Amino acid sequence: MVSEELSASQIIEIHNEIIQEFGGEHGMRDPATLDYTVYRVNRSRNIYRKAAIALHGICTGHPFIDGNKRSALVTTDNLLREHHYKICASNDDVVIFMLDVASYTHSMESVES
Repeated sequence: MVSEELSASQIIEIHNEIIQEFGGEHGMRDPATLDYTVYRVNRSRNIYRKAAIALHGICTGHPFIDGNKRSALVTTDNLLREHHYKICASNDDVVIFMLDVASYTHSMESVES
């Protein structure tokens, strides 16, 4: 679970667990991108904005070698659940949405809405 202030180490832990359980390549591609995403998340006071920044930042910023979409989704889900919100969408809808975000079809603002 994510504490009130998000940290890069929490996201890395989420990423490592995802790769361990579902496969893929471990490792960071760009730690600064992850740090910048965390900085932006922690500056926001609105949970929807925090979630959108996390999802869009990890998914499009590609801080990891592999598993960016999965890490973005789980990090965002954890943020929302911590504030008693839940993502209500089918698995197929989530996959399509994440692929759209990764292909830059959605801006951070459209993710938030």
